[in-house]
Amino acid sequence: RLWLDEQLLYTCAYFPVPDATLERAQVAKMDHVCRKLRLRPGDRVVEAGCGWGALALHMARHYGAEVKAFNISTEQIRYGRERARAEGLAGRVEFVEDDYRNIQGRFDVFVSVGMLEHVGKEKYAALREVIARCLRQDGGRGLLHFIGRDRVRPLNAWIRRRIFPGAYPPTLREALEGIFEPGGLSVVDDENLRLHYARTLEHWLGRFEGAVEQVRSMFGERFVRAWRLYLA
Repeated sequence: RLWLDEQLLYTCAYFPVPDATLERAQVAKMDHVCRKLRLRPGDRVVEAGCGWGALALHMARHYGAEVKAFNISTEQIRYGRERARAEGLAGRVEFVEDDYRNIQGRFDVFVSVGMLEHVGKEKYAALREVIARCLRQDGGRGLLHFIGRDRVRPLNAWIRRRIFPGAYPPTLREALEGIFEPGGLSVVDDENLRLHYARTLEHWLGRFEGAVEQVRSMFGERFVRAWRLYLA
C-alpha cells in the first residue's frame, strides 16, 4: 500500500505516454492484457495467481467477463472478495483460495500475470497440463505474462534471497519448450515490456522514498536498504 498504485498491482505497468501516472499506467496495462485476450462479454475466464484481485475485477467490470481467480494467499483472497462485494461484482468474480494446479472446469480464457517466474521449471509440465485441461478446445485463448531473461542463467543470488525467494525467470525459449510446444499451444503474439518495467520501478521507488520513514518504522533499516537497492 505504501508504494504500489491504489489497486495494489504488483506487476509491470504499461505507459501509453511517458508522463502517465502509475494509476493510469496500471489501468492501461490491464486494458492491454484484455485486448490481447480479445475479451468479450460472457467469456469465462480463469486467472492463475490473481494477487490482490485488480485484474479479475477489471475484466468483469469493463469487459463483461465471468472470472474465477485463484491464489494461495488468504489475505489477498479476502481482500479481493471484499472488493468484489463492495463494487457489486461478487456475482461475476469468484476468488478461490487454492493452488492453480487444482483448477477444474472449462474456460474460454486462461490468464496468468506475474506467476510463471515463481512456478519453477520443474513444474512447467503441471502448468501445461492445467492449461490443456481447462481451456476449451475450439477457440480457447490464453496469456502468460512473466519476468524473463535474455539467456539461461540463475537469478541473482541476492534478489533470490532477499526479494523473490525461490524464483526463476525463464528465457522465452524455456517457456516455449517447457509449456507451449509440448502443450500444442500456438503463440500468436509476443511482447517485451522491459522499458515499461523500468519506468514502473521508477514510480515505485519514488513512492517508497516518500514513505521511507513509515517503512523503516514497520520493517527496520535492513528492509529499507534491501528494497531501496532492488527498486533502484
